[in-house]
Amino acid sequence: MSVKPSTPPARFLPFFPAGFPDETIGSRVIRYHIRRGCPTMYAMYKHLFGKSPFSLTGLVQPHLDKLAERLPGSPQANLLELQHDSTLLPLFQQFFGPKTAARHADRTPGTPLIKLSRRIKGDSRLTYLCAQCLIDDERDHGWPYIHRAHQIPGVTACWKHATRLLDCCPSCACPFAQPEQLILSAWMGCECGYAIAAHAHAGQQPASGVEVEFSRFAQTLLAAEPRRLSIEQLITIYKARAIEIGCRWGDDRVNHRMLFGKIEAHFGKELFSTIDPAYRSGKTEHWLNILCAHSSVEAPLTRHLMAAYFLFRDATRFLGHADAILHAKPELGDPPHIFVRGPTLSEDNAESAVEKQPEEELLKELVNLAQRDDYDLPQLWRHHYTAMKRVVKLLPNAGDVIERRLAIAAANKKRNAARALKTRERNRLQDAQWSESIKASSVTLYGENAKPVRITRNKLLTASIFQPKGTGWPKEPAFPLSVVASKAHEEGIWHFYARRLLWTLQCLHDPETPAHKIIILSRLEVNKARVMMDYFSDFVPCGGGSIQIIKSILKERGIGKDWHGPCPEREFYKAGRAYLLRTTRRGPIGGRAGDAQPGA
Repeated sequence: MSVKPSTPPARFLPFFPAGFPDETIGSRVIRYHIRRGCPTMYAMYKHLFGKSPFSLTGLVQPHLDKLAERLPGSPQANLLELQHDSTLLPLFQQFFGPKTAARHADRTPGTPLIKLSRRIKGDSRLTYLCAQCLIDDERDHGWPYIHRAHQIPGVTACWKHATRLLDCCPSCACPFAQPEQLILSAWMGCECGYAIAAHAHAGQQPASGVEVEFSRFAQTLLAAEPRRLSIEQLITIYKARAIEIGCRWGDDRVNHRMLFGKIEAHFGKELFSTIDPAYRSGKTEHWLNILCAHSSVEAPLTRHLMAAYFLFRDATRFLGHADAILHAKPELGDPPHIFVRGPTLSEDNAESAVEKQPEEELLKELVNLAQRDDYDLPQLWRHHYTAMKRVVKLLPNAGDVIERRLAIAAANKKRNAARALKTRERNRLQDAQWSESIKASSVTLYGENAKPVRITRNKLLTASIFQPKGTGWPKEPAFPLSVVASKAHEEGIWHFYARRLLWTLQCLHDPETPAHKIIILSRLEVNKARVMMDYFSDFVPCGGGSIQIIKSILKERGIGKDWHGPCPEREFYKAGRAYLLRTTRRGPIGGRAGDAQPGA
């Protein structure tokens, strides 16, 4: 009696193809689509993912957990295999390790839920092909397919054949990738009838040396086992290498301007613009924030790749530095750093990986006491014997550690004091120059023979020819002379009203122009303008505007820039949001409209 072989459960997919070396998950789905006889797109996606059609050109494709549940074997193992072998997740994990592939602690056993960084989500919207690779793959594997290494952001050349990658048909310029559509160009050619593989014989465009080196660097990192470096470890590697190649500023800081200039010169502006969208749009001010802990996590993958490639050139060297820092241990007596080794720590418990040791707390306390009271090591033993005895018992070389830290703190204090002294001297020289420039701008603004505009401090500073770099507004005590000059030459409201009204009267064509028309022409507040007209009632209108005549009239009457007006004791109703009611028509007098109580 023959026994029929057991059939797999209906949920398993029949004949889903295994991945070729460096093949994308989208390419595997397309080959399955072709082998199934090219069903409708909607039916295909429902069959594989249980979802409506979505784009498979993303950097790390979504809904792979649904596909993993349809494959034979463990869903967890299937998902990890799909992400590791058919997506760009391993490359992201070289730079964003603790941010990727993190399990949720409260998740029940089953398909692992992958937490992806915001920089990893999204759709690249482009698919790149190498015509020669399509020929070689069909010869070696029986099928052409789409390579992961060609889809790395910023890569423009094939690392194997040193030719430019294609993102559209060479004949009709139709993009390979279409929104929520499978990419069939590598297998069936373009809709215009052009076979993409034929481009290999039509003369492909060779890539530059930098493009090829950069693509090989990225391909090696993609193929290597993910190091899962933390942000602190990446910054340590970048800074150490940048200082090593000469981009140093001070003792242990990186000269960002020099480093960015070298990167720009190495890639060239044209290639740099092709790789990095921020550079193409002129946003380069914070390009090297990957060297700062507060922003490195948000840097895009292309920026990490460009910086790592320029600093190390060889991917093996970069991985060697990564392994060294992953295996490194904090030096005894030095402040502890957080070192995350591979996937052993998740993002949630990374901060508790290194706990403060008792000796470290004692060392910090003793160093603070020595700095506060200006003690050396013998004085610490004399005045804090018990604490010193405890720390030496825990750490035999504690005395050397304390002396080293005190020396570093003293050197920093001396350097900061010298920097502060240099800054004060520079500000003193610039303050004198800035105040003179403000005075000169005041003469220019008040001498303009045009309709008077109120001269505020902002206008004085804007018109000033000299202005210290990085300082938009003078503040005490850094720039006391400039503060005094800007306040002394700014124009009070009544001085401005006098200049504006006199100019309006000078520019009249009819001496009999009524008062209300003059106020309208002057564009001044009505009540104050009437007071000013009474004050200048003896002024003869018409004759043409002359700022020099106005200045002489104001000088004769003793009207300065801080004049309080002809009737300083009088209070005027304020306009705008400060206006208060003068009648009870809309509310109580002195209040705002709408403040009246119902039924009052």
